[in-house]
Amino acid sequence: MSAVEIEGVRAQLPPAGNWAFDKAHTVVGFTARHMLTKVHGRFTAFDGEVRIAERPEDSSVKVEIQTASVSTDNEQRDGHLRSGDFFETEAYPTITFVSTAVRPLGSETFELDGMLTIKDVSKPVTLRATFDGWGPGMQEGTTLAAFSAGTTIDREDWGLTWNVAVETGGFLVSKKIDIEIEAELHLAE
Repeated sequence: MSAVEIEGVRAQLPPAGNWAFDKAHTVVGFTARHMLTKVHGRFTAFDGEVRIAERPEDSSVKVEIQTASVSTDNEQRDGHLRSGDFFETEAYPTITFVSTAVRPLGSETFELDGMLTIKDVSKPVTLRATFDGWGPGMQEGTTLAAFSAGTTIDREDWGLTWNVAVETGGFLVSKKIDIEIEAELHLAE
């Protein structure tokens, strides 16, 4: 593992290069409050590229998520999420994230700024991320790296405004959505 010092912060890095998602070991998930409980969901179809640079601040991330792949393990709810009330998947088949800046905060933590686009609305977001380590993969000659990242957004900022008031006060679905990513990457050839 290499380390670099940036503005007094010593950052750990995997080898520089282009990295691809190991989709079998990556989760692009979210959590929303539904009345009193939390509902967890994920997107099962996504792709992207991660470029790790010698200097962390020169690194970049691009991700494209297929909205129709949303899954909360409840087909009725998933159908509603795919409808015009939420993702409107036929008109807006993808969600994208493109990084704009990387800021190391500690040896293994950093902030990743970027533009998140949902339903053709682009807004800046900042993900708080952790570098979880790197090493050899199970297959000879492969190198893996792992990262965790997350943020909280207000879904209404992207036009996801459907809701229902409940008798006890409040709304059926929270405005705040937690985004959680657990990514395993492999060094591309």
